[in-house]
Amino acid sequence: MPEKVTLKHIADETGLSISTVSRALSQTGKISKENEKRVFESAHRLNYPLSTVYTPVELRQSINIALVTRHYTGEFYASLFEGFDQATIDTKAVMNLTSVSHASSPAAQIISELKNAQYDAAVIFLPEFKAADYTELLEFVPGTFPLVSIAPIANPVMDTVTFDNYRGGYLVANHFEERGYKKLGIIQGPIRQSEAMLRKSGFLDYIHASDNLKLVWQFNGDYSFRKGKVAYDDFREADEKPDAIFCSNDGMTLGFMHSAIRDGVHIPGDVAVAGFDDLPTCELYTPTITSVHTPYDILGKKTIELIFNRLKQNTAVQHSGYTSLVPVSLTVRESSTELTNVFKNYYQRDT
Repeated sequence: MPEKVTLKHIADETGLSISTVSRALSQTGKISKENEKRVFESAHRLNYPLSTVYTPVELRQSINIALVTRHYTGEFYASLFEGFDQATIDTKAVMNLTSVSHASSPAAQIISELKNAQYDAAVIFLPEFKAADYTELLEFVPGTFPLVSIAPIANPVMDTVTFDNYRGGYLVANHFEERGYKKLGIIQGPIRQSEAMLRKSGFLDYIHASDNLKLVWQFNGDYSFRKGKVAYDDFREADEKPDAIFCSNDGMTLGFMHSAIRDGVHIPGDVAVAGFDDLPTCELYTPTITSVHTPYDILGKKTIELIFNRLKQNTAVQHSGYTSLVPVSLTVRESSTELTNVFKNYYQRDT
């Protein structure tokens, strides 16, 4: 049976006293960074059972981060996790997906138990959370365990890294005006989710500031493909139809376009369409779909950077509602531009 590694073994290998080794491993008392590094490197070589809590970030072999969400099937969640997974490249971060969709325990309790499950930090994507939910969560979780939200709320309680949703809606309205569309419509997301309201606000604020644009139709959606189809039914019965429609996410965009095209509506000939999220399907659909591009890899990198900074501080953090916005852009495709000759010929045959 191999001999158990003790503080004395580390002291003998480093030439330091046992008390110095103990202070270094427990992060108590004063010790130089050089000696601290020698102690932890020796502990790793000798396979001494280290406590991750006290091991400096730069000396840890990995940082385990949980991405906590209510995971559902579809491209959005796959793209979100893929972006965070890419963001871990060339870092010590290891990202794991934790879904609370079908858990019997409250989300706050599940998150509070992650530290005991050998996680070093957690990223929270629970768009339905309100300020009270975050406050409750912070009461459950010790301040030394880094938590970062990636879903915006109107009154931030937890430190947040998220996309500039307002600018996304603004960019779509600007694009529609530049293409010459005047009567606009919107399929908005869930009214209780801040990100949906920010997208709508950006879109409407641009319209209201323009002398050329008018909002003639709107529909309350829920981000689902099914709701996009229901939105088309409402659009079809509208007395005054828009020339162009902003769908607040790609799921509803696909539902709307699916029903519209099957009903003989030409996109963008009869109505232009733009979505939000720029999921891979946008390039594969016919016609290809204009959509607000949200770079999940950059979201992941900024979030991981914030977590690493929190871990390096190794002290309890008082969340101030700090919010960092990740820029978005508009990827313009066929659904909001002039039809190509190929599509014109196709539509002419169809009619």
